[in-house]
Amino acid sequence: MTAMVEIINRSKINHNLRNQAVSKGGVLMDEIEWLREMLRRELDLMPPNLARVGKKTVVIKDENDGLIAHARLSGRWNGHEINTFVIDPEHRGKGISHEVLKRCGDGRLFAYTRDARLQSALLRAGFERRRTPGSLALLGVMVARASSVLWMVILLEFRRLQHQLVNLFRYELFVRE
Repeated sequence: MTAMVEIINRSKINHNLRNQAVSKGGVLMDEIEWLREMLRRELDLMPPNLARVGKKTVVIKDENDGLIAHARLSGRWNGHEINTFVIDPEHRGKGISHEVLKRCGDGRLFAYTRDARLQSALLRAGFERRRTPGSLALLGVMVARASSVLWMVILLEFRRLQHQLVNLFRYELFVRE
């Protein structure tokens, strides 16, 4: 694979430097714009207006420094949830998802998805299907999902909200201890 992997810890970036990077069209703005475009295409994911590159973000860039993959982890009570996982459609089927999952780190990870390609990659990476991530983690997920629904209403993302509600019971949980 010719892509290079970069694990970004944006929480340590000085707030002023972040504003300069955005205002000057720096890398951060390019990453956000790419992510927003990917989120627009995928109704299973969060609204594009909520796109962010956080402190637990894994990205993969091509040889021209263009983003081709993104995953964001959110801390839950006893592990991390992979709550955003995007591979550029032009680069799917090249094993990039396996590299992203490897770069998500050790420790307890879980993800909800109904995408067959991601399910396959998760199983190959040692994840198992489960009914619940555990009581405390489930509570954290429920709060996060309620917040997400509220944001979809505020942002008038009714098509996305309807899509996610219609498919609610089709999402499957995958956990790696």
